[in-house]
Amino acid sequence: MKILITGGSGMLGYEFDSNRFDHEFIKPSHREMDVTNISQIESILKKYQPDAVINAAAIINIDKCEEEKGFCFGVNRDGVKNILEAIKSTGLKNVKFIQVSSSEVFGRLKEGEYEIEGYSEEDEPRPVTNYQKSKYDAEKILEKFAENNPSLIGGSYIARAGWLYGKGRRSFVDFMYEDLQREEEVIIASDQWRSPTSAEFFASSVISLLDDSRENGIYHIVDEVKSGEATPKDVVEEIQRFLNESAKAKIKEVYRKDIFKTPRAPSNVLKNTKLQSQYWRESLRQYLNSIKI
Repeated sequence: MKILITGGSGMLGYEFDSNRFDHEFIKPSHREMDVTNISQIESILKKYQPDAVINAAAIINIDKCEEEKGFCFGVNRDGVKNILEAIKSTGLKNVKFIQVSSSEVFGRLKEGEYEIEGYSEEDEPRPVTNYQKSKYDAEKILEKFAENNPSLIGGSYIARAGWLYGKGRRSFVDFMYEDLQREEEVIIASDQWRSPTSAEFFASSVISLLDDSRENGIYHIVDEVKSGEATPKDVVEEIQRFLNESAKAKIKEVYRKDIFKTPRAPSNVLKNTKLQSQYWRESLRQYLNSIKI
């Protein structure tokens, strides 16, 4: 297939490589294709005539989303609408579409609302912040468009991501890997639960949705976590064990409110009930081995 990747210069875009997958990937730069610019989108679609679109373009800076609501919704929500409308206006047919979404859509910021055991694909999102709302709105836009335009969209998939790390962009894992080797204090949140997930695994799973022509719908593409996992401390301790004697830093746990300007969802744990996955500790160790200096 010829697959158009929006946000191709990011962490996920890095993973979509023709040397790894038997597909042709088109990754226009932001300057070539801004998802807020319909004429640019139409131009790229006309030029390449893609068989599938993976929309990974997003504003992921949560604080920026709160400060610049219009910018946040313009990219995260309206960008999806723009791509879909451009598919329609350029006359493309049977295009498979994957919207990369987020575990943040489940919201539930207050004590007693959230579920540390995780959320399945069937659970109801309750977004609160601008980022959460913009990502959930994008999901609904794709679902409605695909339902109303069956001849244009040959498959519609919402791929919700967890706490991603990978070689395409430095993440919490990379920062901790470096910071733990210094004789300093490392501060982490004690009241968070996450689904640490390899971007490499996420990309492979996304391609499998296209290759296998899976049923339309929502997919939680995350590595497996056990009950009560995985807190930032769990992740840091796993990195410490990997580093062994090279780990010198001391860990200090504080509450979320002491770290983040904009509230984060206490639990972003997702249950992957549809696709095969690997235990998060195994995936993390594989990644650490790949970046080991």
